[in-house]
Amino acid sequence: MRIIGVDIIRGSAHPKSKSRYALHYIDENEEWSKSASRGRLFKYVKDRKPDYVAVDSIFELFRDKRELIDFLKSLPVNTKLVQTAGRLSLPALARRYGICMDPKNPFDEARASALLVKYGVGEIVSVFSDRTIIKVSRNRSLGKGGWRQNKYRRKVHDSVRAVYREIKRLLDDYGFEYTEDVREAYGGISRGIFVVDVPRDRVPVNSFRTRDVQVSVSAVEKERIELIPLSRQKTYTIVGIDPGNTVGIAVLDLNGNLLNVESRKEWSSSEVLEHILSFGKPVLIATDRKNPPDYILKMRASLNSILYTPREDISVEKKKSLTAGYSTRNDHERDALASALEAFNAFRNKLRNIEKRVPEGYDIDEIKAGIIRGHSLKLMLEKRKGGVSRNEKEEVSVSKEEIIRRDRIIAELKNENRELEMKIRDMKREIDRLKERIYHISSEEHRKIREQNLIRSLQSEISDLKRLLDEKNRVIEELSNRIESLKRMKYLEFRGWKAVKVLKKFTKDEIERLEGSAGIESGDVIFIRDVAGAGKSGAEMLVRKGIKAVIASGEMPHLAEEVFEKERIPVVDVKKISIKMFDEFALVKAEELENAIQNARRDLERRKLEKIEELVSEYRTRRLEEIR
Repeated sequence: MRIIGVDIIRGSAHPKSKSRYALHYIDENEEWSKSASRGRLFKYVKDRKPDYVAVDSIFELFRDKRELIDFLKSLPVNTKLVQTAGRLSLPALARRYGICMDPKNPFDEARASALLVKYGVGEIVSVFSDRTIIKVSRNRSLGKGGWRQNKYRRKVHDSVRAVYREIKRLLDDYGFEYTEDVREAYGGISRGIFVVDVPRDRVPVNSFRTRDVQVSVSAVEKERIELIPLSRQKTYTIVGIDPGNTVGIAVLDLNGNLLNVESRKEWSSSEVLEHILSFGKPVLIATDRKNPPDYILKMRASLNSILYTPREDISVEKKKSLTAGYSTRNDHERDALASALEAFNAFRNKLRNIEKRVPEGYDIDEIKAGIIRGHSLKLMLEKRKGGVSRNEKEEVSVSKEEIIRRDRIIAELKNENRELEMKIRDMKREIDRLKERIYHISSEEHRKIREQNLIRSLQSEISDLKRLLDEKNRVIEELSNRIESLKRMKYLEFRGWKAVKVLKKFTKDEIERLEGSAGIESGDVIFIRDVAGAGKSGAEMLVRKGIKAVIASGEMPHLAEEVFEKERIPVVDVKKISIKMFDEFALVKAEELENAIQNARRDLERRKLEKIEELVSEYRTRRLEEIR
């Protein structure tokens, strides 16, 4: 396995294109460290073709996703970029695997990253999906050309087509699924694209150029960066539980660090299990009682963990002493934390001794978990190293025979798989044919539906037009009737009749309506059909319009009559003249109307003189009384 560990040398030149990096190379035969520029780093990667390039953080090498993708495209096909520091820091991971390092030394950090990947720790940086794009196109522009241009164009396009067909034949031989996009041109094709449903490293085609053709092979980019673990790393924990109506939970790691302490009322068993497992795999379940409650025993069985109980029930004073440096909200959390700390203290010396005895490259937390479960250190180291006994060697020889048998079965399954893939292709062609038929049928149905919708829309429009036509006919009929009425009015006007405007009620709203429909002009005579609601404001409105006279049906109210009398506007009783009604107009005998108006004016003058004489008489009487 070839690995290059990389770490940026802090304080080197910026921007990153001028930065220097610490490199640490590991394979079966050699191991070395050196510093390199960014360009030199990329050259080492291309020349050595390592299996992995290890960094503690990808953002130390790349400014953004685009730069990361460009780097990954430039890597050899089987080289992968691994980020070692995920949820845990690089120093913490190094301690866990017994790697000595100075966090301030970039060469130590590069070495630690490389060793961690060697031990199966880290996350592969994945930005490409399991699909590959193969693009076949011209390698040169055809230009305008001369009299032999068509022959040259045909030659280039035919070369592109030949390469495209060869790649297509190769993909079919491998049985890959793909889609095509071809742009035909004079004499062949100018461009062809395959989208193959397999990862880039499985495609048997690489990018290349010829005199006339260029082939570009690249993986399809993912929408977001994914981190895929090299191996599953477990976090092992020690859990203290205080059961009851309110359950208290405390979780420690195998170094005694507090990960969580919490309590809830009426916490169900399933929720407690889910909460504990969210922090890792519990190795020890601890209680503060010498005789553990049934709840603790059930939890231990559900979690398949080791049960820890103290020799004697832990006293309240000891609980307070154990948890003195921690913050707890209530007694339940305090008791759970005290149980976990007591269990850790029971194994503290043994676990610290294990750290000194475990060689580099072993997962110390996994070894600690095995020791707590009762396994010997020697057995765990041999198991991790891959050592086997005589019985195990016999099993290995048997397994080889089993491997031969399985290889034969695999070959048979491959043949069957090829036959099934052929059937699948036939079925896909049949599906495509049926889809085409369904498309035509659905298109016909859609056409019928569109026609029906159009018919319904037109019928609705016809109904609306009919209603509109009926309304217009009604208006036309009304207007025709009015025209006939106007004709009769004109005829009567020639026979000595005069048109006057009609006010149906003596109200402000009615005056405004008449003003809007027929208009009220200076010198008009207004016929009021109903004077019952007459008031001062209505009379003043008519006076401001400058009317000549008022024809009243009934007795004019006192307030309105005073306004008309003050402005010397005569009020004629309708009974004294002949009148014919025509909606907003009325016809009266012109001669009778004029006589009635003159008589009304004389009456006004007479009443005015009478009032003056009455005032003079009252004045004389008052003066005579004053003289006497």
